[in-house]
Amino acid sequence: MGIAARAVILGVIGGSLIRAAILYNPNAARGTSGAQRQIAAMPFGGWMLMIIGAGLIAYGVYAFINARYRRIKALPAAGATHSR
Repeated sequence: MGIAARAVILGVIGGSLIRAAILYNPNAARGTSGAQRQIAAMPFGGWMLMIIGAGLIAYGVYAFINARYRRIKALPAAGATHSR
């Protein structure tokens, strides 16, 4: 759900960047707040923003849990020899 919410926001931002490039108008590009305003202006935009917000919160919780419990195995340094 969180990755889908990020995809929606990034898709709207990407669409605005493509539109700005086609129109040769850098002011047409939107950031995160502009993407949220564009979604809010759609029919059922308020509901969509609540669903996207819940998804972004879920992604944040996932990221914190992943950062806390992930184990990264260290690789041996380049040129290091193992003595046994």
